[in-house]
Amino acid sequence: MALLIRNTNLVTHETILKDHWLLCNKGRIEDYGPMDSCPDVDNAIDAENMHILPGAIELHIHGANGVDAMDADMEYLEKISAHLPSTGSTAFLATTMTAPFADIERALINLSDYKYTSGAKLLGIHLEGPFISTGHPGAQDPSHIAIPDAEALRHLQDLSGDRIRLVTYAPEEDEGAFLEALLALGIVPSAGHTDATYDTLKKAQDNGLSHITHLYNGMRGLHHREPGVVGFSYLEQPYVEIIVDGIHSRPEMVKLAYETITPERLILITDAMRAQGLPDGEYDLGGQAVHVSGNEARLSDGTLAGSVLTMQQAISNMRDFTGCSWPDIVRMTAYNPAVELGLTDTKGIIRQGADADLVIYDEASNLKHTIINGEKVF
Repeated sequence: MALLIRNTNLVTHETILKDHWLLCNKGRIEDYGPMDSCPDVDNAIDAENMHILPGAIELHIHGANGVDAMDADMEYLEKISAHLPSTGSTAFLATTMTAPFADIERALINLSDYKYTSGAKLLGIHLEGPFISTGHPGAQDPSHIAIPDAEALRHLQDLSGDRIRLVTYAPEEDEGAFLEALLALGIVPSAGHTDATYDTLKKAQDNGLSHITHLYNGMRGLHHREPGVVGFSYLEQPYVEIIVDGIHSRPEMVKLAYETITPERLILITDAMRAQGLPDGEYDLGGQAVHVSGNEARLSDGTLAGSVLTMQQAISNMRDFTGCSWPDIVRMTAYNPAVELGLTDTKGIIRQGADADLVIYDEASNLKHTIINGEKVF
């Protein structure tokens, strides 16, 4: 059934088209235009004074609603896909963790069986570890960290059914073969949980590195004699993830990233774990106990262990911290992730023929509706 959204502001990564309508049909955006040409459709949403955006694509989320990608069962896919539309996300990469190799294999085999039924769409897998630095493990279990291994990577991609789309690794631990394998397999290389120097990252970028995992966290910081990963993120041209919960990074540092890196390259992520959407308490992340209190998730030693942030909250915080525009939000939540995954023909964009995966927000950054395949699901 066709769905009409009327009296709305269409937000693209470039502009806002005020007082417009948009028609969804057969899972796609069929047409849109100014209200003086609005068609008459029975199934309609009146979105006066609201903004319609392409749905957010979560490139880095471990779990939510009580489940985690490392659970290696279909309940994970069912529960996270059902939950994410209520947070403003319409698609995601299932994100794994550093763990015993056999556990990672089981998680990938489980994800290889994915067939879409409903809710947010799995676009692939983000392999975060085990090929990272022991110097910056964060909440990753250091006992299972491994040296980047091209043959092991190819094995994991085979097990996943070629679903691995992004890999977080430590470039300083790679002599070059691992990066070559990533690119040959069509995987986005991301530097994260890394002690790499600026020069190491520059060389890796020259050879295809294009992404940075959760800015400021799990990386060599900024120093006036060694720019490190943070300086590289500021000065060069990778896409850069950032967790905007006010905990992983102070609001002032989020604003500095926004002004220095700009929305052209920033990507909002949640890095959420299974407690997203659930009460405070004790949870598990990669086999490690996590205590969740308020908006913080921490290991017993106080290390931040992912987040309970939602995409809607990240958007609201980003607007509060930086004063950014709605087109900026589209870039940082939908368009930039779609560019990284090579999906801008159908996702992260509002145009005829694109997927009708959309979100509607009011001016106060409250999520009002989520639409997937042209149908209202929230």
